[in-house]
Amino acid sequence: MTRAFAVLAALGALGALGAAGGCHHATFGLTTSNDNDATALASALSRRQLTETPMPVGSTHQPRVYAAIGAPTRSIVAFELATGKPAWKVDADVQSRIAVGGDFVVELEGKELVARDQARGTVRWHLAGPGALVGAAADRDRAYAVWHSGAHFAITAYDGASGGKLWTADADGALGAPAAQGGLVYVPFFAQWMSILDGRTGTPLARLRGLDEQISVLHATSDNLYYGSKQGLFRLGARSATGTRAGGEYAALKIPPQLDHTSYGVDAYDPVQLAYTAADRARILLRAEASDAGPGSSAPANAGGTGSLKLKGDGYAISYFRYVFGFGAGGELRWAYSHPRVELVSAEHTGYVIVGVAANGEVVALEPQTGAVRFRGSLGAGAEHVIGATFDADGWSPSSQSEPIETVAALVGITRDHDARFDRVKELAVQALAKLPGAEVTKELLGVLADARAPQKLKDTVVDLLVARKDPSSLPVLTAQLGVHSDYLLRTEPEALGPVAKAIGGLAGAPLDPRQVSEALAALQSHLDAPATAAPDLVLVIDAMAAIGGGAERPALASHLLLYHADDDLGGDAGWDQAIVHALELHGGPGEHELLRYVASDPRTMPALAALIRDGLPPR
Repeated sequence: MTRAFAVLAALGALGALGAAGGCHHATFGLTTSNDNDATALASALSRRQLTETPMPVGSTHQPRVYAAIGAPTRSIVAFELATGKPAWKVDADVQSRIAVGGDFVVELEGKELVARDQARGTVRWHLAGPGALVGAAADRDRAYAVWHSGAHFAITAYDGASGGKLWTADADGALGAPAAQGGLVYVPFFAQWMSILDGRTGTPLARLRGLDEQISVLHATSDNLYYGSKQGLFRLGARSATGTRAGGEYAALKIPPQLDHTSYGVDAYDPVQLAYTAADRARILLRAEASDAGPGSSAPANAGGTGSLKLKGDGYAISYFRYVFGFGAGGELRWAYSHPRVELVSAEHTGYVIVGVAANGEVVALEPQTGAVRFRGSLGAGAEHVIGATFDADGWSPSSQSEPIETVAALVGITRDHDARFDRVKELAVQALAKLPGAEVTKELLGVLADARAPQKLKDTVVDLLVARKDPSSLPVLTAQLGVHSDYLLRTEPEALGPVAKAIGGLAGAPLDPRQVSEALAALQSHLDAPATAAPDLVLVIDAMAAIGGGAERPALASHLLLYHADDDLGGDAGWDQAIVHALELHGGPGEHELLRYVASDPRTMPALAALIRDGLPPR
């Protein structure tokens, strides 16, 4: 049973209490009689004052980033994305996320709610709340704050110009951090409901109840409101009145298991996420459009998940610490971006670009469909220790020329990153690399095997991927890798001999160039004949020669068997026995079969090898 449904069951007996009293009980009571009313929802949505095209909330409509700086002094930087320059920087003990209004921003500073003028950053008003802040939001004219003291929760609206209290609505239970948009304020309640209030009066307009999904994530843009949980996301619209995933515009996107810390947004009930946290560094980024698919559509607009949320650009992105990955709607990786040196602490999808702010104050914008870099900038001196950022940049599309992304280079950079925190991300990168054709990719994968600092699990993954690739163009690269031998004087050792041989064996049946096959067989034979080659590697070398040789490998393998059939080490090794007998028995002709009979009858042959041959060969 989920948290939301457990709470509902436990408190169901108290529902009658929510029906009594004033307006605030109708807003956040435990009664369900007014939930998911399609008429009320339609009326509420008709009141939203949305722009025809996405644009910033700020009254100047210029795209900005408001960044919270942690050192050398705690401060706020307002950065103009259009000009690439800071607008202002002021000292501020920021303890929450920054919410953007029409001509002000509001945040918790110390223990006070503070509004600052957007033009200069000066304090417009400040006040002490009636308890601990759960979360704040703002629209053009007002700021909204959810407070709690003990078991009591309430949301209060404040005039953006003066800080004067406009209204308060109390709750029978836990409220989450609110969102605001176009004159409406959205407030999650008990992780089960979302109430929609008139921002000016606090009048309840509609209330949604999730019937098969919690409501713990809210995210407002200038043209859409998204809500949902860690499982998936809805777009607010008329179909939200169904209260179900099947009936609403919903997406549960494919998230690679290597990116398992990723979330759809801020958990509105988590007190830690009142402020910017590490959770902001692992975020799903998307924009959606109105869907033509009806409720319960069997052909969802996003084939990568459950539901019918229509993704803009038919895809989504995941910002994951230092990396950003772009995916198609079906979950296929389109591109990858690796940010130099430091992590992206916050990122947002503006509708046209994905903009991120790094811990050192760097700002970058990426093309959502290709990953091309559209903008690079810096928050400026004194902003090198960024805690987090809020973006007021809806609709922003940089005019600067884009830098095409080199996905292979980005994936290689991820695989070569020695930060142990991202070992699983490296697995995702090598899996994506292995799906790309070409000898250069094979060379990079082999580089992982040669990296002494690469984790063994990653190397094991690369070996399996090399075998599965079956890319004929890789054979010359694999052959070249066999050029290094054990040499005491030169102090050299073969690099990944076994995995390379296994990868060559994986090319069995692929259309291979005869000249390249001859070169590969010669390189393999050089290790077959080398006394220093260990038995496990010899097994893979034999398998590889048999896989691609087409008969040309038989003389070398026959000579190898004659040389070692009585050897205490190799002749008594079960793996070597199986490999050499299998290669000559299944791939050999009458001459090789006669050789095997001779070896089986030779009294010097190791007993297990002789028995294996006798049991496997057909009678003459």
